[in-house]
Amino acid sequence: MDFGQWMAVEIPPEKQFLIEKQCRDIQRHPDLGPLAAKLLKQCYHQQEMLQAAVNEIARLELELM
Repeated sequence: MDFGQWMAVEIPPEKQFLIEKQCRDIQRHPDLGPLAAKLLKQCYHQQEMLQAAVNEIARLELELM
């Protein structure tokens, strides 16, 4: 894997549809809807990046062994 390539996470389509559904449900709130939807998307993206980072660290540790 090229340096930094692990940071380009790809969210599976099923999960993207789930995120979009949740965001549309949240956006119904008149005051906080758009902000809450953006935060939800950011949270999912951060979770994917964290999982990718953990996987990359594990892969590198295996190479050292």
